[in-house]
Amino acid sequence: MNILLAISMTAATLGLTGCLAQSSEPTPKLQHALLIEPNSAKVADAITQLLHSSQVQLTDDVFVTSSTVTLEQLNHKDPQGNPIMGKQLNMPDQFELMIKGERCFVRHLDSKATIELKQVLCKINPQR
Repeated sequence: MNILLAISMTAATLGLTGCLAQSSEPTPKLQHALLIEPNSAKVADAITQLLHSSQVQLTDDVFVTSSTVTLEQLNHKDPQGNPIMGKQLNMPDQFELMIKGERCFVRHLDSKATIELKQVLCKINPQR
């Protein structure tokens, strides 16, 4: 019986030691970023998905000099071009480019909804 207790105690100790021995490196967090090369088409696609709306128009240098972009009020329209009641936004939508490790993300500032920008290179924004 003592041998069983000793084996159980040893197993428990080894289990706890294994948990403590895991990497002490902190999990990288999202940081503000800038695009290394302009890619307004991919950014526009990501923002369109985040807004669940039609295609947005962005300048060619979006996220090249600033980690944030603000879209002015969008008026949602039906297929005939008429405004959809209740779909006028009062506040402009803001988005930020973020990086975690080597992966780039666009995040909607209000909802915190985030989408990865694949096949895009970005770097940490040193001014944030």
